[in-house]
Amino acid sequence: MIGGVDFCTVPSDNEFMFALTSPLADIKGVGPTLAKRLAKLNLTTVADLLDHYPSRYEDFSRFARIAELKVGERVTLRGKIQLITSRRAWRRKLSITEALVGDGTGTIKAVWFNQPYLAQTIKPGNEVLLAGMLTSTSYGLQLEHPTIEPIEQGGLHTGRLVPIYPATSQLTQRFLRALVARALPLTKNITDWLPLEVRKPAQLPTLNTAINTLHFPPSREQLQAARRRVAFDELFLIHLKSIQAKRTLHKKQALTIPFSEDTKRLVAALPWALTNDQRQAAWEILKDLGKDQPMFRLLQGDVGSGKTVVAGIACFNCVQAGYQAALLAPTEILAVQHFRTLSQLLAPWPITLALLTQGQHRLNGETGEVSAATIKRKLAQGEVHMIIGTHALLEKSTAFQSLGLVVVDEQHRFGVGHRQTLISGHRPTPHLLSMTATPIPRSLALTLFGELDVSVLHHLPPGRQPVATRLIAPAEREQAYELMRQEVGKGNRVFIVCPLIEESDTLGVRAATAEHERLGREVFPHLKLGLLHGKLPAREKAHIMEDFTRGATPILVSTSVVEVGVDVPEATVMAIEGAERFGVAQLHQFRGRVGRSERPSTCLLMTESAKPKGLERLQALVKYSNGFELAEFDLRTRGPGDLLGETQSGFLRLRFAELANAELLKTVRQAGETLSKLDATLARWPALKAKISQETFHPE
Repeated sequence: MIGGVDFCTVPSDNEFMFALTSPLADIKGVGPTLAKRLAKLNLTTVADLLDHYPSRYEDFSRFARIAELKVGERVTLRGKIQLITSRRAWRRKLSITEALVGDGTGTIKAVWFNQPYLAQTIKPGNEVLLAGMLTSTSYGLQLEHPTIEPIEQGGLHTGRLVPIYPATSQLTQRFLRALVARALPLTKNITDWLPLEVRKPAQLPTLNTAINTLHFPPSREQLQAARRRVAFDELFLIHLKSIQAKRTLHKKQALTIPFSEDTKRLVAALPWALTNDQRQAAWEILKDLGKDQPMFRLLQGDVGSGKTVVAGIACFNCVQAGYQAALLAPTEILAVQHFRTLSQLLAPWPITLALLTQGQHRLNGETGEVSAATIKRKLAQGEVHMIIGTHALLEKSTAFQSLGLVVVDEQHRFGVGHRQTLISGHRPTPHLLSMTATPIPRSLALTLFGELDVSVLHHLPPGRQPVATRLIAPAEREQAYELMRQEVGKGNRVFIVCPLIEESDTLGVRAATAEHERLGREVFPHLKLGLLHGKLPAREKAHIMEDFTRGATPILVSTSVVEVGVDVPEATVMAIEGAERFGVAQLHQFRGRVGRSERPSTCLLMTESAKPKGLERLQALVKYSNGFELAEFDLRTRGPGDLLGETQSGFLRLRFAELANAELLKTVRQAGETLSKLDATLARWPALKAKISQETFHPE
């Protein structure tokens, strides 16, 4: 049988009667029950199985004789079963199987729990391979629960770097290894889409070799080479897809939006001076708008660096040329904030701004709400010059008279399809400006975004002070609460953010509600506290934020919905409960909700964790106030994975690529340049072109 702790063999070539597209249920030994269990891992075909890579490896490559065994050392030994018995322990549900194994240099006891069938499968005199760790117990030295297989069938579960796969409790590692081993010969049917012109200079193994090695590595060196190949593939596909996206966009005709002298007057009338970064970024964007090719630019800047003002200048210039502008935001809170900021910025000018979200429909200059239908009618007739909204802007009923510029904020939260929905259907093609507050190191941005134009805001506006960040241990909580009371006494505001405590509470409502009640009862009984979470209706959220902004409720207990888009100059304290539960990038976003005026501000990282890795991340927040430095730290320490963390998914998910690997990033860019020079259309490599078209991700 395949599914138990038996001794699975790898069949010969003439036993393969299936293909890469074959359902796993068609393979001999995989019945309906096992097929359902595999489907829980999203494994339904042979190709899925081959793409299910090990998450780690147990190193049992060192062979040792019994006389050489040392406590705590992982080894494989070859020996003969001298005695094997199975008995029921005093606890009725536990069975113990014990074997005595010898190899000529000595004997050692091996013990298994709840595997009584081993006594029927293995007989005295059988030669076996045992892989495990020698432990010292009150019963003496023994191998506890070692992997075992007959000598004539060895090499899959012992004596090597043994793969450990992501699995469920109903699927054993032995079963998965045996099933993968049966499918591996089919890798010869996988087309290696990476051109030789790239693979050879980069010294990368073939795809067939890499897949085989990842599953059953002959050595650590070969495993490293295989991982480098698939990591290269991940970044290279993103790089090429980004280059192609820009090339496609540049083939289109764009509106030519000339520079307006009114834009100079707008900047001169601002109540503050633009930073040099803001001036440079604004000028780069305005020059792009003046071209007949669509702009394809990313504006990235740390939290509070003033991206909205730069985008507002670009939108103003567009409107002054007689065209409309649209700003797409991922949340209603962020859209409302942009509407307020830009309404103030453009107040002296006869420009009509609209806000369109699921819960709010407003026009600047109007005291009350107007209907969504009225806003859409005015937009279609050209009476609304600029519109700010959420996904409501993507509805088919939202039409423009002459759309010249699309700005997408927190761009990683929208798919490329969302942006295309706004851009497509307009002739000429509108210009596109994407914005992100997630700092991306330049070497990484060049690789992920290919030929995308990037403008960076490094510095905070004048008068802003870095936010002081403190790590708060349990014994220091009362001091932290006293700081909050003092700040409220000065007329300032306090955020208290709660993490998800239970997986089932996907919005964190229960955690925030419980903390709100506790704080109001035990800590701040004489102060008014607001409560904000994602389950509240839009109108109620707006009312709660309004109360917080004007100080009616000076303390706001919230879930992560305040991560972006909240701009309250009076907010001077950001307290983050269970800070170790959040990613570095998200913590930095929370911190950016305070320090948005000249008032000194503090971020309190509240934690009860003593885990070194979690504390190291929190200490990095204390050490680095600059988001770009923090991003570099995050890449160095976190390595492969989702750049923004699970809670900010949507940007990238990489299984193998280590984003801090500068050498690999450089190799990827060089490979992209090589192919672009040889054939920018990639028609010379149809397999590569087909592979790119199959990929659905997009970084911008």
